[in-house]
Amino acid sequence: MRVNSECNIVVRFENFARYRNQADALSWHGLDVDFAKALLEEANCSYRFVSLPWGRSIKMLETGEIGMMLSMSPTKQRERFAYFIGPQRNETIVLVTYKSRPYTLKSYQDLLTLPAPIAIHRDAVYGPKVDALLKNTPNIEERFTVITNNKLRISMLKHGRISGFFAEKYNMLYQSENNPDYMQVEINPFVINREPVYIALSKQSVSPKTKARLERALERLKQTGKIRAILKKYKLD
Repeated sequence: MRVNSECNIVVRFENFARYRNQADALSWHGLDVDFAKALLEEANCSYRFVSLPWGRSIKMLETGEIGMMLSMSPTKQRERFAYFIGPQRNETIVLVTYKSRPYTLKSYQDLLTLPAPIAIHRDAVYGPKVDALLKNTPNIEERFTVITNNKLRISMLKHGRISGFFAEKYNMLYQSENNPDYMQVEINPFVINREPVYIALSKQSVSPKTKARLERALERLKQTGKIRAILKKYKLD
């Protein structure tokens, strides 16, 4: 299969690895790496993965330093600098806690009563209810803290320095079953947010021609059942 020389994309992924080397990182990747690989190989594109914090990645997508991010919610601001193709899948955001410290949540206000802050990503979309909490709660920095490093986040959870963190439910289920670092986490049943998420392409580094190429490849993946197989792997089918 010949790779198209005009389609060479840098892809952001989230590192859940225990160690720092790239091979180990990709072995604990989660579903977005599987999606990206399937799509880019179907489109005959070359690609390179880079592990980056979420907030920094959005700025790099805007400048074109990276070409693709996955599992993104479209917003008017993001649509200024990114194409959104998909939807990729439905995303369910939950609160992830430590098994020895479970919490009962019946409402969004209960998030403000936990004994330690909740870790969040910078510039992530958690839905209108959480947005309202972040905008309208006095001393909000005592309730929510931005942590961009997954190793630091899981360490702080283990030692009780945070009560939990927001994450995608089914990716966390996969990590808890396959990644030793996450086998003591618990997924709270309260749903923080649920909505479709998309594959985002930088308007600075991905041409309209390449965008159309990737859209056609995504449609073929759906028709051949490859998307369904990835979703099944992560119990999303």
